[in-house]
Amino acid sequence: MHTHPTARAMLHQYPNIEQLLRAGFSGDRNAFRTELEEIQKAAETAGDEVSLRILQSASAGVERGVVEDKTDLSQKEAAFSRTLQSEDDIPVGLSLLKTNVSMDHVILPEHVKKILYDFLNEQKNNKKYLDAGLDPRNKALLFGPPGNGKTQVTKALANYMGCPLYMVRYDALISQKPGETSKRLRAVFDFAKTHRCILFFDEIDAIGKERDDPNETGEMKRVVSMLLVQLDDVPPHVMVLGATNHAKMLDRAILRRFHIRVVLPQPSADEFEKYLHMAYAKFGHYPYQTVTHRNEMRILGIRLQPENFADTEVFVEDCHRTWIRHDKEITIEAAIKEAIANWSDTRTKVPK
Repeated sequence: MHTHPTARAMLHQYPNIEQLLRAGFSGDRNAFRTELEEIQKAAETAGDEVSLRILQSASAGVERGVVEDKTDLSQKEAAFSRTLQSEDDIPVGLSLLKTNVSMDHVILPEHVKKILYDFLNEQKNNKKYLDAGLDPRNKALLFGPPGNGKTQVTKALANYMGCPLYMVRYDALISQKPGETSKRLRAVFDFAKTHRCILFFDEIDAIGKERDDPNETGEMKRVVSMLLVQLDDVPPHVMVLGATNHAKMLDRAILRRFHIRVVLPQPSADEFEKYLHMAYAKFGHYPYQTVTHRNEMRILGIRLQPENFADTEVFVEDCHRTWIRHDKEITIEAAIKEAIANWSDTRTKVPK
């Protein structure tokens, strides 16, 4: 059997083709994608537009999961029990977050809590789903107005699951060197796959913007493509949580990768009231406890006109500072009265 001259030329120009085929036939998705990316870079450098179009088409197929995942069921089950071996192994671009926030500390509409608990319990009862031929859902996107608890919710979810929470640090992840950001992103996911954990992409739009955006560079578009590949390939024992205030800016393909997408809406008057009670209790204050003042906390929430929970927390801290400034010799109610008198001057609304 003789090799066709064109095939010989391609093998000479792109020696990775043999490794690509071996990886594809063996079902090694990571190796297949790595080799495909290397050949694509070589075609781009050589100005080989025909091969580049073919390779880009193949890349799109890989994003849809064309290469079969041959991970054994027992291996999947065992992965849920793997733990972090050493914090020294944490790669560039990740920070380990310690958290003691519980689900009782987050205030959400009941329908949102139900969605999140269903998601978490699917992960906790993973064997039941694996035995039924299903991977438990492991990717969730939280979006909505800023300051309404997306990061806090993520910390509570990690505490509920009892596994490490890693925040992706874009300042360390993103590099000006071509190809380096994608390389670091792959290293982040490769590390996460070694044990049971949660990867948190806060403000995920920073690296996941729509690829059709004319303001995005070719390098960042390649990062988005790499993120898509990694999200497709993340195993079920790794939970990926994303948060964004700008869901419309995200690449549509990234949105599709998340099993659940949940809006954390603007808090209601009831939720602001509940949050105020919780925030004061954190400092040991329990204002307006008498029957005659039972509506004062609700009225306070309305007078504050907060845009989000973050604003509310700042006000409660101001009250506590006022109480301390008076050497703790005034009541917390008096401190609240003084703090609210100064509130509008210290929190001038910025025009939109």
